Amino acid sequence: MRRNALLLAAVTALGCGSHTPAPTPPPTTGGPVATPIPPAPIPPRDPLDKQIPTDARVKVGRLPNGLTYYILPHKKPLARANLWLAVNAGSILEDDDQRGLAHLVEHMAFNGTKNFPKQAVVDFMEKSGMRFGPDVNAYTSFDQTVYQLTVPTDDGKSVDTGLDILRDWAGNIAFEPEEVEKERGVVLEEWRLGRGAFMRLFDKEAPVLFHDSRYKDRLTIGLPEVIKGAPRDRVVQFYKDWYRPELMAVIVVGDVADEDAIVAGITKRFGDLADPAKPKPRIAYPIPHDHDLLVSVATDPEMPFTQVQIYDKMDHRAELTLRDYRRVLVEQLFHDMLNQRFEEIARRPDAPFTGAFSGSDDLGRTADAYVRAATARAGHAEEALAGIYQEVVRVERHGFGADEFDRAKKNLLRRYETTARERDKTNGRQYADEITRLYFTAEFMPGAEGELAMAQQFLPDITLDEINALAKQGGQRGRVVVVTGPAKDPLPDAAKVKDVIAQIEKSDVGPWTETAAPASLMAAAPKGGTITKTREIPEIGVTEWTLSNGAKVVVKPTDFQNDDVELSGFSPGGTSLVKDKDFDTARFADDVINDGGVGDYDRIALGKALTGKAVHASAWIGELEEGVSAGASPDDLETMFQLVYLRFTAPRKDADAFAAWKTRELDYAQNRRLQPERAFFEDMDSFKSQKHPRRAPVTPEVVNKVDLDKALAIYKDRFADAGDFTFVIVGNVDLEKLRPMVETYLASLPATKRKETWKDVGVHFPKGAKELDVTGGTEPKSFVYYARHATQKWTKDTDRDLKILQMLLSIRLREVLREDMSGVYGVQVWANVTRRPRQEREFGVFFGCDPANVEKLRDAVVNVVKTVQKDGLGDDYLEKVRAEITRGHETELRENRYWLYKLADAWRFGDDPKDIPSVDPILARVTSDNVKAAAKKYLDAKDSVLAVLRPVKAESK
Repeated sequence: MRRNALLLAAVTALGCGSHTPAPTPPPTTGGPVATPIPPAPIPPRDPLDKQIPTDARVKVGRLPNGLTYYILPHKKPLARANLWLAVNAGSILEDDDQRGLAHLVEHMAFNGTKNFPKQAVVDFMEKSGMRFGPDVNAYTSFDQTVYQLTVPTDDGKSVDTGLDILRDWAGNIAFEPEEVEKERGVVLEEWRLGRGAFMRLFDKEAPVLFHDSRYKDRLTIGLPEVIKGAPRDRVVQFYKDWYRPELMAVIVVGDVADEDAIVAGITKRFGDLADPAKPKPRIAYPIPHDHDLLVSVATDPEMPFTQVQIYDKMDHRAELTLRDYRRVLVEQLFHDMLNQRFEEIARRPDAPFTGAFSGSDDLGRTADAYVRAATARAGHAEEALAGIYQEVVRVERHGFGADEFDRAKKNLLRRYETTARERDKTNGRQYADEITRLYFTAEFMPGAEGELAMAQQFLPDITLDEINALAKQGGQRGRVVVVTGPAKDPLPDAAKVKDVIAQIEKSDVGPWTETAAPASLMAAAPKGGTITKTREIPEIGVTEWTLSNGAKVVVKPTDFQNDDVELSGFSPGGTSLVKDKDFDTARFADDVINDGGVGDYDRIALGKALTGKAVHASAWIGELEEGVSAGASPDDLETMFQLVYLRFTAPRKDADAFAAWKTRELDYAQNRRLQPERAFFEDMDSFKSQKHPRRAPVTPEVVNKVDLDKALAIYKDRFADAGDFTFVIVGNVDLEKLRPMVETYLASLPATKRKETWKDVGVHFPKGAKELDVTGGTEPKSFVYYARHATQKWTKDTDRDLKILQMLLSIRLREVLREDMSGVYGVQVWANVTRRPRQEREFGVFFGCDPANVEKLRDAVVNVVKTVQKDGLGDDYLEKVRAEITRGHETELRENRYWLYKLADAWRFGDDPKDIPSVDPILARVTSDNVKAAAKKYLDAKDSVLAVLRPVKAESK
């Protein structure tokens, strides 16, 4: 199911663990979790009532104590395994004095267990080459908590140790008093970072959306007073009550050859877990929908846009049988067609909204909803509400058309085909997440091939009448309308919202006017050029072609993905070659012209022409380069090349699309600084650039200067000469099949043989030690940005040394600022050297914190840097960085995007591409002496910027 954008944003802002929360699953019944292992099947009376079997590749079992396990062998990425512990308990189960403690328990799992004291879990993972965050993480949501490890499988020990960690999380978290007190501070910092307009509005919406439900009082981040002051015993009690084997599953997905050994390992470790003597019932709390229309209208002075949402709540629908799967397909088709209409409307100059979407959402274990949402122009919430509701009524009365229906079916089937083709090349994390839904809610998991087979079976028989009937579901009972926006802009009250809906229902809404889809992108292929020179680089499997128009094409065939080919084309120039007086238009020229479509087809017609295809291509204009980004299934390669050709030769001027674009941008520009974080980053960028006009923020005045004719002229100029372009192509391609397409569509591109390169536009970092204080926002929250900058000649070793320093300091500063001082939730570190427009280096740190702790934390950063300069870091840290570099490189070399990026840089800067696979040169520099020398050389700089965002009222809560 597609998640509601605002609800997801709000839940994400809750900061559940270190991970964006997964979708809230549907219900279990009261008592123990429903078994994911089906009982002996009862023959269904109707074939559609047959339960969908779980993918046979997934080994499923249950220990005598009730713990369930799932094992799925999978080789993407190679030599890695995802080890997850799924706990069927979340914040919904907290007592009133425990609000926030489910999440605190999750944090405590990383602060010491019986066999992994203090930070030993993170220490082990980092020494294995895994990273805190991407590879060792967890999240808590309303109904569940999931712990996630990714470990190597080729060292003979990490899988066993990983299972040991899961076992300790399941029953042996230490809850040492000192660690509990320290972690309260980290969770409070997570709460602090999540505060702002979106959370304040969600606080107001939740009692209405979750009307008469426990969910309204159990937001996962909890209450700061509980996080601060709840006795340790209440934290431990939540763990004892809900972390029990009947409510847990162990999930193993990855490159494991011996499933029986994994089963034996799970049985040995988890078999002794026992339920408490009197287990609490695992209740599935309802979200009632037998109520009249409810309306929530709320404003906030820091809300940067206006949004309206319509929820039609209903009981949760199971996802178990063929009938359920068919229903899911029907809903997907309905939403796809309605979203296509919304997109078309949003691109009209007089659009009632700047964007809208329709989807099915799960609100909790017991409730689903149809959701329609729209972003409104400032002060036009009524029009947006009327706009989306009118389309729902239009479908109810007139239905969708046959052409819309046909396109939706083709596109949906193509998505299922892509998923099936990529089944063995999909990252195993996706399957681990899918298994959590299988466990928590018994959601079907037939495998990608099984889903494709069902789509192929059912899609031809689904009728328009079935689709159109969905528009008639819902109604006033169980409906919630949510309207939010900036405090400065008028919003309708609840009575007006109800009146808008009533008026639309009484109005004469006519049928949709459908425009025909183009038959093809191009009437005829262009007269092709030729490949004039071929150079092979067998060491890395790369071929370079020089084309008759002067362009170069670099090709690396791979088997990393089955249904993916990526293309990146670039040439020097960009907006740096545009006069200052035209810059405001130049910075948006690519967006404006891409929005216009290509050739004779506007963007909507272009989308129709691409029905059933997996392909995309867009042009971009950066400061120093212009280029194209494209991708396609191997089946659709020729279409991709046609699109690239048209992006060069047939940019389209569309006055209506430009007017709609301008409306969207003006709305964003006039409200953007209502968000204190946005204002801070704008002010900081301006300060760092010494108010350079090409770093000026996007104001309404800037948007109003953008000229469509000038944008088209700039675009055409930048793409007038393909002779200095380099095109890098990586993916599942055959050179012999690729050659004629390259000659037809790339070698035929225009070439004027002009000689040009980018220009330094003169953006300079300030001299000396500079400080900037920005005041904004009412929450007790500060952001700290600290950067040091200097001129630096680029060398490979300088680049390597700075990367090593970044990795080392990321680990050490996390330990000091988060673990030791409990002062931050996370800290970002960067250290790099640039090659253009000037060779310069920069080291920087960024974090959010309590305003009262800004100076203390800043001083801690400085002290850590001084210590590294003086003493370096111990062997443990060097070991972690060596492992991270090695393990990271192993997986990067199996990714199309990595090769696309690295090959582009090799041709951009003249590097030797044969160096790409080698990791030894950087590993050789991970020594204590070299780290100390590099820290002294690169981390001391006379030029620095310290920027701090401080709230209007800087009290801590």
